[in-house]
Amino acid sequence: MTPIKGLVSLVLALAPALATAETVYKYQRPDGSTVYSDVLLRGAKLIGRFELVPVPPPAKGEPARRGRGAVTDPNEIARQRVQDLNAADAAIKAADQSLKEALERQQAGVEPQPGERLGIVGVGGRSRLTPDYFERQRALAAEVDAARARLDEAYRQRNQLRE
Repeated sequence: MTPIKGLVSLVLALAPALATAETVYKYQRPDGSTVYSDVLLRGAKLIGRFELVPVPPPAKGEPARRGRGAVTDPNEIARQRVQDLNAADAAIKAADQSLKEALERQQAGVEPQPGERLGIVGVGGRSRLTPDYFERQRALAAEVDAARARLDEAYRQRNQLRE
C-alpha cells in the first residue's frame, strides 16, 4: 500500500468520528489509482457515490448495542473478538489432541486382546477373530471419526469468527 493510500484509508476510517460527511465519492485518477473523497475532484472519473447514514445514539441509560446485543465500543468489540478467537484456537488444540489420542488408541488396538481369538484352525495354527474384536475395532474407528468431526467443527467455528 502506498503512503497516500494508507493516509486516505486512515482519514476515511477516522472521518466519521471527526466529521459528519454525508456523501463519499469514489474516483479513478488518470493514472488508474482509486481515490475516496468527500468533495468533488476535477480530472478524475467518478466511479461511485456513497451516502453515509449516521447511527442513531442509544437511548439514555441504555448501553450502545448493535445487531444481536453486541456492544459497539471498538475496544470492547476488539477485546471480545480476541477472546473468541483465543477460545476457538484452544478448542482446535483440544480437538486435535483428542484426535491424536484416538488414533493412538486405534493403532494400539489393532492387536487382538485375550479372548478375541477362536481356537486353532488348520495345520498352521491360525485362529479366527471373534465378533468382539471387530466390535472393538468399530468402536475405535467411531471414536476417531467423532474426534475428526469435533476438529472439523472447531476449525469451522474459528473460520466463521475470522469472517
